[in-house]
Formats: sequence, C-alpha cells, structure tokens
Amino acid sequence: MIKTAVIGASGFLGSYLISNYRSQYPDCIGTSYSNQLPKLLSFDIKNPNIKHLNLERTGHKAVIIASYISKISDCENESLKACEVNVDGTLQLIKNLSKTSLKIIFLSSDYVFDGSKGKFIDNHPTVPSTVYGKHKKIIEDEIKNLTNNFLVLRLSKVYGLKKGDKTILDEGANLLSHNKQILAASNQYFCPTFVNDLVQAIKKIQEKDLRGYLNVSAPEIWSRFEMFTQLAQFMNRDTKLIKKIELYDLPEMKGRPLNTSMICERLDKETKSNFISLKDAMIKVANNYK
Repeated sequence: MIKTAVIGASGFLGSYLISNYRSQYPDCIGTSYSNQLPKLLSFDIKNPNIKHLNLERTGHKAVIIASYISKISDCENESLKACEVNVDGTLQLIKNLSKTSLKIIFLSSDYVFDGSKGKFIDNHPTVPSTVYGKHKKIIEDEIKNLTNNFLVLRLSKVYGLKKGDKTILDEGANLLSHNKQILAASNQYFCPTFVNDLVQAIKKIQEKDLRGYLNVSAPEIWSRFEMFTQLAQFMNRDTKLIKKIELYDLPEMKGRPLNTSMICERLDKETKSNFISLKDAMIKVANNYK
C-alpha cells in the first residue's frame, strides 16, 4: 500500500479512503474543511497552503484530491462559489503539490463526457454538458501542464451497503420500505460502483505506478428504472411504486448527460480489480430493511 494523504477525508468516498490507508499507516493525513472532526486536519482548499501538512517529511508518497462541490444543482445555481473550490482552489493545490515529490491523484467524473452514446473509453474526448463536468474538464486539461506525476481517475456513481448511508441504493430502499413512489428515469445510464471495490481498485492502480487518465468503475451498465425495479423485487415491494419516466420529464434535469457509462480498458489491462455485481449489492441493501 502506498502511503497516501486524502484531501477531503470527511466526504463519503474520502472517509473510506482514509480509513483504508490508516489500516496500514495510522498517521496518514486526512483533511476536512471543518475543524470539528476528530483525527482530521482543518484545510481550506480555497487557500490550499500545504506546508503545515508536512506530507513529505511524514513519508507520504501520494495525495488524493477528494474535496469538491459535487452536487450538480449547487454547481449550476452557485457556479462562482463552486468554481472557487472545484477549479481555482484545486488548481492552486495542484500547483503547490507539483513542487513536491508526491503523486497527485485527482478524482474526476463520468460527467466530463457528453453522454450521447455511452461506453466511453479512457481517451475519448471530453465534452461536458454541465457546470460540474466543465469544472472537472478544466482540471483534467490543466493538470498535465503542471506536472507529469499525476493520475486522473474518472468515477461513476459510488454507493455503499450500510443502512442510512444515503447513497443511491439506500435511498431507494428507504423510500420503498415506506411504500413511497420513486420517479426513475429509464433513459439515463451509468455504472454504479461499490465504494469498497473502488478503494481497492485505486490502491491497485497506485501499486502499478500508473499515470495519466483512467476510467474506474464497475463494468455493469444500469438505468435508475432498471435498478429500482430490481431492488423493489428483492424487497418484495410492489414494482408499481417505481414510476418510469424520461430524465428530462424533470425540468431541473434538462441538460444532464443521458449515458455516461464507461469502458475501463486501462483498469482491466493493468489491474485485476473485482467489483460486486449490483444484484448482489441490492440483496444486501434489501436485507437491511427487512
């Protein structure tokens, strides 16, 4: 395992990453914008001074940037505020880190793709349709001009299996457990990825000392309608609770990419990463609500 610091260790994925790294290196540094969280250092990515982190002196070899405003609507409605974090602060952080020996790992998104046909490969041109995706593309395009010691990892929707974690399967199961209707698009496709599998894949990528741009997701392609219908069946709930819609039936979803599914060619070639099937994951989540 490569000793790695996590910028943004209080977020969902960041918390799993720092916990995993600390299983071998208990002094791995994790940061949070809030200074109220135990065992995490306060760090404002809008003013990303890394000197007090002492990363090289404490033996860190890499830094994962997992701090960003990820809510698509927030990026659209408060674009300047989101840009301060997702672009300005992140670029300055990368510039500061580029002066060290640390490998910089930037977590990007499948939203850098236009979503027209899906099954995007690692080197497919990036043409985002959302502000969030455009922010990610700016970093993807600029990082190679700042350092050659970097990784850009494009992720799809990440979920957990714990009851109450409020990730996509848990949210659906919670609604179904209360017999509440779910509006589910049948024409938006992505590659849901279990968080623990993603963490293991990232570690394998690091161990191979890969650089450049990689798609990292589970191989299965699902729509929300297919996913929640299957989940309802595993929970013995009426599938009529899942209302089939088109994504743009929801006005706030206009402009969102319809198919961001990815083919992870480099990941498959360079690592032996395994991913739980979504159906097995659904069974586990359904059991949480028995």
